[in-house]
Amino acid sequence: MNAIERLNECINELNSVNESELSINEIDLLKFLRGQIIKSRSLLEIFSKSVDEKRWDDVLSSTFQILQRANSIFGYLVQPTILSLVSKSKLSAIIENVIDSLAFAISEMIVVLKQNNKMIGIDSITVNIASNPPSISVSVVIKGG
Repeated sequence: MNAIERLNECINELNSVNESELSINEIDLLKFLRGQIIKSRSLLEIFSKSVDEKRWDDVLSSTFQILQRANSIFGYLVQPTILSLVSKSKLSAIIENVIDSLAFAISEMIVVLKQNNKMIGIDSITVNIASNPPSISVSVVIKGG
């Protein structure tokens, strides 16, 4: 999956940041993002493997867990103190890449769900994107559910 490669790039960017050049708040933000992205990548790898092995329950579970993680990152980043920190931080470009990569991962997952909807038993998928606070919600209607 291309999303795994993008998350790997984000992790490499986050790992390459010299923490000694950051404030304490920026270091906390960096650690939070690094942990969440590493966990998201792991879930995306589980998602990909589950698709290959046709373990549809695990596919859906991984999808919802990554959505939850992405939304927690989005919610964290728009807290007033974090938002003001991010806008003038050395991390701003990396944070933009993290947000873009998570959105890309979710869209790639939705495409995979759509391509396999009959085998999974999905009747319909609806995606809603909100801007304030930023969040992505996915509704899945499962046949006979």
